[in-house]
Amino acid sequence: MQSLWMVVAAVFYALYAVCIKFSSMEGIGSFEVLFYRSFFGLIIFYVMMRMQHITVYTTHPIDHMIRSFVGAGAVMAGIYSISHLNVGLAMTLNYTSPLFIGCFTIGILIFQHKGINWKLLSTLVLGFLGVTVMLSPTITPEEYFPAGVGLAAGFCTAVATTYVKRLGLMKEPELRILFYFVLVGTICGLVGTVFTGGFTMPTSVAAMAIIGFVLCSTCAQFFLTRAFSRGNLVLSGALQYTVILFSTLMGMFVFGDSVSSAVVGGMVMIVVAGILASYFVRQETHKAIEERKHTEEGLQRHLRHKEARDH
Repeated sequence: MQSLWMVVAAVFYALYAVCIKFSSMEGIGSFEVLFYRSFFGLIIFYVMMRMQHITVYTTHPIDHMIRSFVGAGAVMAGIYSISHLNVGLAMTLNYTSPLFIGCFTIGILIFQHKGINWKLLSTLVLGFLGVTVMLSPTITPEEYFPAGVGLAAGFCTAVATTYVKRLGLMKEPELRILFYFVLVGTICGLVGTVFTGGFTMPTSVAAMAIIGFVLCSTCAQFFLTRAFSRGNLVLSGALQYTVILFSTLMGMFVFGDSVSSAVVGGMVMIVVAGILASYFVRQETHKAIEERKHTEEGLQRHLRHKEARDH
């Protein structure tokens, strides 16, 4: 039951995309969207940190900086692609991060001379083939760049995710990780807005859209966290892809986006590949943890035996 919170999160993420699309149609720039979303989160997370007596001081500033800038880049790229592509198409590209994480895993295995996980590799081929099938017959030449930015959002999300895990292993509080993320997003959004012409006076529709994507992104993050913390990780990871279904349907009914059979086929391939890639990556991670544990246990036994012999 708890994993169904992921479906609720997916609905809010789809609504978030719709609100961003409306704001872009009303002349609100991508940097402005980044600023509004991040600034609201900055206030919320800072208040939550104060309530839980968590300070902003960290002993891992470089890791926070990399995670925050890459994460802000992922959000910015996602906003840009949603503004310039069909909603369902843009959200599908934004959710390619498991494929890139799988690529990172393959690269680590090769670097460590552990061989290639052929199941994972075939899954990645399927996923990127799905991207080709989805894009090739449907987008126009002027949409090539926004589509590339959408894929960049998936790549940046994958990199940011690895640093979130790294900071978690360093015992950094989740709220502090989120605080620095929205702090950097606020600064980047503000600077980008100033250098691209300043803030736009929002129309009534734009104001409602801004309020909408701010609230929807916050609610989506809340339910996403609850799903992964209280539900089944594998099921939650699979259910997060329902955002593609909801985004596509909302794009069709709200904006009249057309969806061809090639787009649907490509989306299905990406979703299946993303779920399988997440599963195989977890297998490799679990295997690495077990190998490390056995190695450490073997070393401890060796030291104990050596100490016994010496005495």
